[in-house]
Amino acid sequence: MALVVARGMSLINKMLQDLDRRQALGTGAEAGVVRTASAHPQHREWFWRIVTLLLTVGVGWVLWTAFQLLPRPLVTDLAFRAAEEARNRPTPAAVRVEVPVTPPVTPAVAAAPIEVPKAAPPAAEPLKLAQEIETPLREPAAPPPPKVQQAKPKPAAPAPVRKASVDKRERTPSPADTAEAHFRRAALLLSHGRVSEAEDRLIAALKADPAHAASRQAYVALLLEQQRVDSARRLLEEALAIDPAQPTFALALARIHAGKRDYRAALEVLDRAGSSAQRPDFQAMRGAVLQRLGRDAEAVAAFEQAIRGGPQPGTTWVGLAISLEAVGRKAEAADAYRKALAIGPLAAEAREYAQGRARALE
Repeated sequence: MALVVARGMSLINKMLQDLDRRQALGTGAEAGVVRTASAHPQHREWFWRIVTLLLTVGVGWVLWTAFQLLPRPLVTDLAFRAAEEARNRPTPAAVRVEVPVTPPVTPAVAAAPIEVPKAAPPAAEPLKLAQEIETPLREPAAPPPPKVQQAKPKPAAPAPVRKASVDKRERTPSPADTAEAHFRRAALLLSHGRVSEAEDRLIAALKADPAHAASRQAYVALLLEQQRVDSARRLLEEALAIDPAQPTFALALARIHAGKRDYRAALEVLDRAGSSAQRPDFQAMRGAVLQRLGRDAEAVAAFEQAIRGGPQPGTTWVGLAISLEAVGRKAEAADAYRKALAIGPLAAEAREYAQGRARALE
């Protein structure tokens, strides 16, 4: 290092001496230049500043080069200290631990002792174990061969269960399913007051399945509410043509005929109802129709059968009283009038008539 610095300084001194010698021994032209420079001191000052800057840069470069050439230690003090600590660290003592080994088939047999580190962490943390162990584990001694016992016969494996095949084919809806879907949609539309759309749904339901009773009953009720009696009558006649023994439709159609004073048609509908014609409501309606036809004896029998079938309103008792009076059974007719007034309810006109006839027959 010192030799490099000395060489650099000698090179700089030699350059300065050479510059002074040229100024002192210059030619006439050079002397004129010197005289001109001396005549301008400001230019001379800038010249020396530049020379000084160049010299400073040269000296700095020489020093930096010399620093880079200095020899450096390959290992730091920290590395030496770490190596010393590693040599002085004590090796952990090994302990003997009995580890039981359970074979898969034979009973448990005690395995030979193996040596494991005293400070071994749990097996659940293999990464931590690998970082903390500083000396390798010794291979464990092979355990003695276990005693061979007669293996128990294994139970026969159960037969494989065949998975049930799933039919992924799309199921075509039946006419009844289609009609039911239209009916549910119609009921929803009716609940929102969309009557015309509901009617279209009911028509579609009956077109898909004419025997769908719920759709037909809802459509008939809708038509009667709108006073479209003829359309309701046609629907009921279509239903009874499919199955005459439908009590709800037969009774509704008989009332429509009676409302139009077509009592014979009403009686025919009731008589075609089969076993349903024995119901109390059927017999009460049949007695009223027979009474309009002038067949009071048959009407009395029908009214009495209706009363025997279950409790009846006051109108049924009034009808019975009228037929009883017509056949000459006046005392029974008076009792029937009084029964009608007691049971009720009756319209004002029917009540006045029952009261008047009861007083007249006393």
